[in-house]
Amino acid sequence: MRALTGIYADRLPEEKARGIMIDLGFAYRLVAGIGTLGFVDVPGHERFVHNMVAGPAGVDFALLVVAADDGPMPQTRKHLQIVDLLGVERGVVALSKNDIVTAHRIAEVSTEIRGLLT
Repeated sequence: MRALTGIYADRLPEEKARGIMIDLGFAYRLVAGIGTLGFVDVPGHERFVHNMVAGPAGVDFALLVVAADDGPMPQTRKHLQIVDLLGVERGVVALSKNDIVTAHRIAEVSTEIRGLLT
């Protein structure tokens, strides 16, 4: 979120201490020729998926971030189900942490993600 908008969305002390998002985070970015893009950063940990459900109402584009070292997690599947239920038809996948894994691992995770999206 911070790399995209300059805003650090983890605002709760517990989030900062644990290094994981618990509640929704919001940020905006002005893009020339487009206008203002709003971002809703949702919890990724499976224990906080119920908080994730509250955030994406009215969303028309999804950015799914998957860590290359872990690959898709159970909550990844839940996030995709929620996005599907909301009727979001457009999105992109960002494969993070690809600088710490092998090219073979990137290919494995990419194949697994493609399987989830079909």
